[in-house]
Amino acid sequence: MAADLLDGEGAQTPNLDGLVKFDLKVLAADAAEVEAEEFIPVFHRWITERVLPELLIDVADYSHVHEGPGVLLVGHDAIYAYDLSRGEPGLLYSRRRETSPELEGIGTLERRIESLLASAFRACDLIEAEPELGGRVVFDRHRLELRVNDRLFPADEQTALTLASAFRRALAEAGVRDGDAPVEVKQIGEPRERLTLRTG
Repeated sequence: MAADLLDGEGAQTPNLDGLVKFDLKVLAADAAEVEAEEFIPVFHRWITERVLPELLIDVADYSHVHEGPGVLLVGHDAIYAYDLSRGEPGLLYSRRRETSPELEGIGTLERRIESLLASAFRACDLIEAEPELGGRVVFDRHRLELRVNDRLFPADEQTALTLASAFRRALAEAGVRDGDAPVEVKQIGEPRERLTLRTG
């Protein structure tokens, strides 16, 4: 399933401002030269050097799983991963809660998506500049997936329209555009799956 999502103005809008659990994946532009295991020492060092402004706890290695979750950096509020699912490597930022000071007071869906983009792009910047990886990982910040990771929120059409509209506005605020035009947002997956939007 892939559907173009318009703004859906005039329809009843579900309230998604309380939705916290999201996955945001930034796909790699070309990461054929990098093995997922190379992220293990990098993520361990991020913990010891407190590279990110949040509590980081542990590293989990699933790089042996074919097209699996790759290597995970587990934090108190979120999980970062060099994710290999569907054979598309990328940086996955999976938010679970919002307890760190920089996440306090987020009150709207659009603001939350802006925060997700900022957190994911910051990790992408760090990985691209990581000396141990030697510039071999580059992320395409125009190829993104946003997934609702809370089954209490329906994957219906109106929820998808509301989320897509907020996603577009957050992308514009973050400077992510397709030339002079807004980035195209589509819903992917099946109705029974978690609501997932993809750009490009």
